[in-house]
Amino acid sequence: MSSRSARRLFLIDGMSHIFRAFYAIRNLSNERGLPTNAAYGFAAMMRKLIRHYQPDYIAVAFDGPERTFRHDAFEQYKANRTEMPDDLAKQIPYIRKFCEALRIPILEVPRYEADDVIGTLARKAERENFDVVIVSNDKDMFQLVDDRVQVLHQAKDDVLFDPPKVKEFFGVLPNQVVDVLGLMGDSVDNVPGAPGIGEKGARDLISRFGSLENLLAHPEEVERKAYRESLQTHREQIMKSRELVTIDTQAPVEVEWHDLEARPPEMARLVELLTELGFQSMLKEFVTESESSASAPQAGALERIDSAERLAGIVKELKKCSHVDCYLEVDSMEPMLASALCLAVQGVRKDAQNVPMGLVQFDGGSPLKLEDWKEFWESTDIPKVLHNAKTASVVLKKHGLRMGGLAWDTMLLSYLVHPNRSNHNFEEIAFALFEKTPTPAPDQRCVITGQLLAALRPKLEELKLEKVYETIELPLVEVLAQMEWSGVRIDTSALQHMSQEMERQIDVLAQQIYQAAGTEFNMNSPRQLGEILFEKLNLPAPKKLKKSGQYSTSVEILEQLAADYELPRLMLEYRQLAKLKSTYIDALPKLVNPRTGRVHTSFNQTVAATGRLSSSNPNLQNIPIRTDEGMKIRSAFIPSDGCVLLAADYSQIELRILAHLSQDPVLMESFRKGEDIHTRTALEVFGIRPEMQTRELRRRAKAINFGIVYGQTAFGLAKELGISNKEAQHFIQLYFERYHGVKEFIDRTIAETKETFMTRTLFGRLRQIPEINSKNPALRNFAERTAVNSPIQGTAADIIKLAMIEIHGELQRWRLQTKMILQVHDELVFDVPENELDEVQKLVKADMEGIYKFSVPLVVEIGTGRNWMEA
Repeated sequence: MSSRSARRLFLIDGMSHIFRAFYAIRNLSNERGLPTNAAYGFAAMMRKLIRHYQPDYIAVAFDGPERTFRHDAFEQYKANRTEMPDDLAKQIPYIRKFCEALRIPILEVPRYEADDVIGTLARKAERENFDVVIVSNDKDMFQLVDDRVQVLHQAKDDVLFDPPKVKEFFGVLPNQVVDVLGLMGDSVDNVPGAPGIGEKGARDLISRFGSLENLLAHPEEVERKAYRESLQTHREQIMKSRELVTIDTQAPVEVEWHDLEARPPEMARLVELLTELGFQSMLKEFVTESESSASAPQAGALERIDSAERLAGIVKELKKCSHVDCYLEVDSMEPMLASALCLAVQGVRKDAQNVPMGLVQFDGGSPLKLEDWKEFWESTDIPKVLHNAKTASVVLKKHGLRMGGLAWDTMLLSYLVHPNRSNHNFEEIAFALFEKTPTPAPDQRCVITGQLLAALRPKLEELKLEKVYETIELPLVEVLAQMEWSGVRIDTSALQHMSQEMERQIDVLAQQIYQAAGTEFNMNSPRQLGEILFEKLNLPAPKKLKKSGQYSTSVEILEQLAADYELPRLMLEYRQLAKLKSTYIDALPKLVNPRTGRVHTSFNQTVAATGRLSSSNPNLQNIPIRTDEGMKIRSAFIPSDGCVLLAADYSQIELRILAHLSQDPVLMESFRKGEDIHTRTALEVFGIRPEMQTRELRRRAKAINFGIVYGQTAFGLAKELGISNKEAQHFIQLYFERYHGVKEFIDRTIAETKETFMTRTLFGRLRQIPEINSKNPALRNFAERTAVNSPIQGTAADIIKLAMIEIHGELQRWRLQTKMILQVHDELVFDVPENELDEVQKLVKADMEGIYKFSVPLVVEIGTGRNWMEA
């Protein structure tokens, strides 16, 4: 190819990339349930191409809808092609809109294929001194490659094919490619070629004879009998096949070069389209790089506050406002390690007019400290608006302050309105709503906080989520802030001993693994493990992963093999031990705060779409409950001096909620009598009396009970219990026959969700289920399972949050020293002074069990001990 100074034309094979994206990316849709996988893959390809190569000229070629001249030449051409899948057909108009928004021409010529349009333009362009790059993963395009035309394969690492590269990759020179293609045929396009001669044979023959004409002139020189006879018998068919695979470079393409000049996108159309499709990150990239990103929302000129006198005046003025927008800048994402750098506040009057107020810099320049703002922070007469108020609350506690008058947390508003969104951080939400990336300036962020409130509050009211916000999420902020501030004590010496003991276990396990493998290898290398399992030991092999070309050694694959083979079983044990050691045993001591000597996990209020809390640094939700190693890790969580740990756990809360929501008479009767629900299900499904039941039957009943809650299919249940699909389906059928109220609840919930595209918990928490009417069975089935599970799991999440709020208030009202320190799944853990234990035990049990009156009793199991494992 000539020097970069030449004009470069990029010609994109549209349908090639669209089909590739459709089958490579799974289960992607927007909030309305529109499938978006092909649109996203195509858009990402175009985004990458434009950013990396900055074309001078560019166009996308599509096949026309009509029969082509090749169909006239060969009636059976592409006869094997099925109709375009409906989920893909829906996306084509959006892909076209995307090209239009990027101002990239779409080229189509009736009765010609995209390949012919590309080939014609490529030859015309090189005659007029363009350099041409054909963007396609189709090997047919190799026939067009020469000194000025290259083919670009866009993958993880882009590959540009010039003539030597074509020879290296495909085995022949570009001018021989069409001979190989004609000889080998193409089953996808129903091009017959020479029967019995595949791609390798075709390449070898053309390489040896130089051309198809020369090969067909001397078939007797071909040693392999099957090849020789095929060439002699099917000469006309082979020549017809070459004609079909030859790209026509004389198609009637009518376009001027200036029509193909690369232009900046039409941002308004692009923003609207990408927002509709839900491509938030991609939208952010486009907008950030566009000129419009400079016109971010502008802040008012906030006054710098540098004296106690001026601060007192500001606070007096703020008390007259309807609310105050606040932005507290800190220097760490970890609240317990963070220090305040700057505070910006802006009052808003009752007439909704902004009152530009002030800004104070704590990291230099101002004599004021955060503590000097005590009256502002603690005043309940100043309704405050923040984004992520929990972090601010923890930082305030470090300075001996408490948050008073918190009215609105825009992070919580965003979470309640858009629970399926994975990220509710300030930058993400500001960009999602305003298509602007906020600058780091605290005064601007203060203004944007107010704009977030103005945008999100009406949506909260429209979706009738005010009660969930006011009674659950907002009061929970102070509870979680106090829990994070309190932290939990860790026995680091016990963890050090565990680490040494586990290291010895891992060493012994490693020797057993090497012995089972017959060689030493890197146990942390999936590639090496795959080669050992499936090539050296010849175990039943899964399909190789497409991207890496290596065998999958996922947990699922190893579990399938572990029942019959030793090495997979040992590897599962090794991986579990190594993960526990690195994630918890070795990591926990490093997370101990040097100032407090405790671990302060972060409770995430805006992550799980169901409403459940999660935790990070460390993630306490993932400590195994039913393994010895997991229990040992819990033994390292210890109380403060003079205290014991109290653990309170809701018993089978989701099944109790299912009983209430479904009003199933058998479930309700069982819970009201205090029966073991799994024993009762074994009786109902298997017909086995309690005294005749075995542990295995109860285990099966338990799997069925919880499988119903989580919408488990017969396939999933069969896999969990190690039984046939038919037997699992029979168990599920028997369950629904006995628990007919549950079946009616499931059917009713799915039907309602198909109408509304959303579910709600008992307390009104909302979750959108856009894929519920998808024509893609996998998407639709997953959506139906989500629709059934979300009200149950979400109600359980609401219940424990309400209990936490109630208990926190009770502890404060009675001035008890007990601290609520952990929340994991359906369990709360307290650090309790020994002299308060009896009182707190009664208080916690009464509040948790009495937080809401269900049709069946809530039951809480209480345990105490000198560590979390004992409790």
